[in-house]
Amino acid sequence: MIHLKSAKREKYTLTDLAPEKSALNNAILRSKQKLILCSAAIAFSIVLSMSAFLVLQQHLGYLLLINACLLVHAWLCQAKLAPLIKLFIFQSLVTIGLYVLLYGQERLFEAVIVVTRIILVMLPSWWLASTQSSHQISQVLSLLLPTKWAFVVTTSIKVLPFIGQEARDIYHIQCLRGARITPKALMNPINWYELVKCVLFPLLIQLLSLSKHIAHSANQRHFDKSSTHTHWPLN
Repeated sequence: MIHLKSAKREKYTLTDLAPEKSALNNAILRSKQKLILCSAAIAFSIVLSMSAFLVLQQHLGYLLLINACLLVHAWLCQAKLAPLIKLFIFQSLVTIGLYVLLYGQERLFEAVIVVTRIILVMLPSWWLASTQSSHQISQVLSLLLPTKWAFVVTTSIKVLPFIGQEARDIYHIQCLRGARITPKALMNPINWYELVKCVLFPLLIQLLSLSKHIAHSANQRHFDKSSTHTHWPLN
């Protein structure tokens, strides 16, 4: 009698563990699927960024169409497009302004092509950082690179949206302080030095401080102390 009760208790225990085991297997399967998709996204973004410099001028329209699709996909993934668009507008104005200042209007079309290629180089990396999680990117890169390099590359990719947000905050603060860096003031090349001094230098200092905090955080978590590395939430 006691033996039958023990057998029934063991049967109920195994039955109770079955859903948990099934849920764990499903989670592992989903993690592997996401890892495969992340690998494809990394390869796709690298190919797109390289193509921005390698393709012929008449084929840039195809790359623009593909990158426009990436923008739509990132927007559907709740990514903020406004800082990116402002960054592209600012970069375009500076590049075209330098071309006009140095070469005149006869090379204006060449300046537009250069701006387009720069945007097409930057956009796939931003899309990758906005749509893929950092632990999945790190896990994929760890298969190809040493652990330290994988950590550095992953951190650099994920910090791209932060750079845009930080640059915008610094710009607004400096404008409130009366710096001559408004779009109207930047029409005068003399004020470009003030833009470098008031925005780019503080942004560089902020990024150096951020890198120091990231390194300190990694050391506190005993990064690179073990030859076997795990990736949260699933290895």
